[in-house]
Amino acid sequence: MLESSESLFLRTGRHPAAWDLEARGIRFETFDRIYEESEDFEDVYRTISEAIIEEARKGDVTYAVPGHPLIGERSVGLILEIARKEGIPVTFAGSESFVEVCLEALAEPIGRGLKIIDALAIATVPPSPDCPNLIYQVYDRIIASEVKLALMKVYPDEFEVYIIAMAGKDEMKVEKLPLYEMDRRDYDHLTSVYVPMSTNLKADF
Repeated sequence: MLESSESLFLRTGRHPAAWDLEARGIRFETFDRIYEESEDFEDVYRTISEAIIEEARKGDVTYAVPGHPLIGERSVGLILEIARKEGIPVTFAGSESFVEVCLEALAEPIGRGLKIIDALAIATVPPSPDCPNLIYQVYDRIIASEVKLALMKVYPDEFEVYIIAMAGKDEMKVEKLPLYEMDRRDYDHLTSVYVPMSTNLKADF
């Protein structure tokens, strides 16, 4: 689908899959500039969704995101809202998401439930200690610091979490460390944080 698309947009070019497309000579546009120009991520996603819908009004367009389009992709949700209102047909081509990759790296089943949280929304979507939490888009130290502070409202400073870097790649690394050290390491666009369940704690929200 990516090779045959005449109008291909990627949410971000900062991903190994995008580098592979570029190496194969497949032409595409990205929305990385939108991230650089805006400080509000909701505005970023809304701008992206409006741009994709505008292209869809003209004809077929392909919008590619890392992982599965229906897992952890706010821009896709906004696109669907507008598309449904305007009667624009949408076709999905799913793939493995970061969720499966992270759980496989940790050898953790989800029989006890799993809460998936966008790091950029950690202030309004608090973690739940009565089940495991998987926090994605922890792509730099600033975001990691915000996540750490939000988690410290629920968990003790020494509570151990797992940092999953370069998930799904040969270079993947899983590191276990206490909360207070979370923002003392480097992060990239393929980093997620796994917070184990702790039934002895109660959220203070």
